[in-house]
Amino acid sequence: MVAQVRLRTLTISLVVVATVLLGVSAFAQDTGKLEGTVYLRSGQTLSGVIRIAELGVVPGSGIGTLLGGGGAFTVEVDGADQTVPASDLKMLEASWANVGTEQDPRWKIEQITLTTQDGEKIVGKPTWLIHASEVSIEGQPAVHAFPLAGTDFSPDNFISKIVLGEPLPEEVPPPAEEAPPAVEEAPAIVITPPEEISLPPPLVATAEGIAIPAEAVSFTITCPECGKKIRITIKAEVAEQ
Repeated sequence: MVAQVRLRTLTISLVVVATVLLGVSAFAQDTGKLEGTVYLRSGQTLSGVIRIAELGVVPGSGIGTLLGGGGAFTVEVDGADQTVPASDLKMLEASWANVGTEQDPRWKIEQITLTTQDGEKIVGKPTWLIHASEVSIEGQPAVHAFPLAGTDFSPDNFISKIVLGEPLPEEVPPPAEEAPPAVEEAPAIVITPPEEISLPPPLVATAEGIAIPAEAVSFTITCPECGKKIRITIKAEVAEQ
């Protein structure tokens, strides 16, 4: 019972904090057209003017035209905080993990990679405790993922990437290299030797072996399996020992 009361209190506190922040953001100065594409864990993409794209409920955890100065992301790198405002940001990548169990999930951001407009990459960890997602694109329904929102929560709605400006080109896998056609090897011709060897002249069988003249000797035999004529040429050469 006590655990349920604490969970309910934490849920109410989260909703109140988020509502206050959004209320304050509504009075923030519009920083212009902050256009980009937000990628969710489900693979869904939301493109247009970003009103809100937050990974927490505190300053430094999101960007958007409703946030003062367009917002910013602050991450901890080697014990020090580094802040990248929306005006300097090109891309954010968030790595989510469930550090709890399937029955009691506890989602958190393990790593954040910020890419600035000049190509610098800043890899760190979030500086906020409550990890959530809120996406609001101008003219489109908002998408949120608050882990304490009960049955309305889905980790697929977590923000996995934010790209400002033109969306990333779709990665097209290179065409597979066609394997060269298989070369069929001609079947070997197997000649079964006859029981008695009959040597054609001028080959002569001797006690030491077969006597071969110095000149090249050619003769023809018939393949017993295929019936084709096979011409054989023998030339004697002296090999130095």
